[in-house]
Amino acid sequence: MATKKLPVTCGFIAGIFLLFLTPGCSSGVSGPGADDELCPYPDPQNPDDYWQRYSDILKPYPVDIVDRGIGGGVGYYSSLAFDSEDWPYISYYDFQNRDLRCARLTGGDDGENLWEVEIVDQTGDVGAYCSIAFYRDGNGNDLPRITYRDGSQGNLKLAAFDGEDWTTMILDDQGNTGIWTSLVIDSLGDVHASYIQVGTYDLRYVYYTGDAVPQTIVNGEGGNVDFSTSIVVDPRSNLPYISYYEAQQGNLFLARKDPLLNLWISTPINDSDEDVGRFNSLTVDDQGYLHLCYMNETRGELWYARYDTTREYFEKEAVDSQGLSGAYCDIAIRRGEPVISYFEESGGDLRVAWKSQGRWKTYKLDTSGVTGFWTSVAVNSNNVVGVAYRSQTPDALRFRYLPPE
Repeated sequence: MATKKLPVTCGFIAGIFLLFLTPGCSSGVSGPGADDELCPYPDPQNPDDYWQRYSDILKPYPVDIVDRGIGGGVGYYSSLAFDSEDWPYISYYDFQNRDLRCARLTGGDDGENLWEVEIVDQTGDVGAYCSIAFYRDGNGNDLPRITYRDGSQGNLKLAAFDGEDWTTMILDDQGNTGIWTSLVIDSLGDVHASYIQVGTYDLRYVYYTGDAVPQTIVNGEGGNVDFSTSIVVDPRSNLPYISYYEAQQGNLFLARKDPLLNLWISTPINDSDEDVGRFNSLTVDDQGYLHLCYMNETRGELWYARYDTTREYFEKEAVDSQGLSGAYCDIAIRRGEPVISYFEESGGDLRVAWKSQGRWKTYKLDTSGVTGFWTSVAVNSNNVVGVAYRSQTPDALRFRYLPPE
């Protein structure tokens, strides 16, 4: 067993913070637990209008509260995706009521757009570790799919929206499973998901084309594989790649499916004596290059790695060493370059980092109260970046656009 340097512990802020609300509308929400008034919200079909109204970088952007829930506790495991018309959807867990929820921004008159919140599944303790992606049907409709854990039954489940109603099904009921799920839908419309088995801590993978085929990729031996997993599919081959944290070694690994051997092969991403990868996220660009963000807990830093799948070569670099950075990191691609959302523990802030012309830039996207847990970042077709996340003060699910450069 490798000996690691002691990590910087993510205690996630026990201090007292004052909340300073930025000007602008509070929110516009309908559905379970909604009690806020309707207000103007940026139209994804006309983002320039939003930038014109809030173009001065010194002028605070409005606090965008998506859901306060009933009794609080909303926004855990938030997962964000844009549909083809640039409307954002967010899946998340209601900790207070143990439900799976989905919020979507819908159009209204004169820019008075509205977040509609609905309960997707409330049978037992359901919805933790959720992940959302879109399926394009034969008529060109974008239909959301969500993988999540059924904590009452110990299953991995899939929720599917058909345009009118949600239906749910079990993807894996082999043992107590389904934590830290990550979902991707390939170009054929097939479901791929990574997740971890409870107790054995095996890394699992399921491929669903009408029949679910779950399998163990890495034997956890009772504690090896833990914390976040992330899955992508190479757009050129539809072959899956999975990033995961190996707890015994304190290292981040990449698992890939070898099409010739029909075997999974794991490679360390950051082979050092430091504890890295407990928080990690993986994405892929149009050329098939993999991009990863992860936290170096030993240093308390956010790191980034780029993987050339042809040469099987990693390029790694530190992104942000201010405070304790990198928890809950999530990564997306904008104009071929990475953009990362993450939590900075020392200040209790939501931060975003992006690469432009070979240099990293960082931005404090939300500093009001303790905020930035369970971040999820996505980029729409206009290259506008959105971030969904949970705030502790106030207790809410939030969404924000990144200001233009």
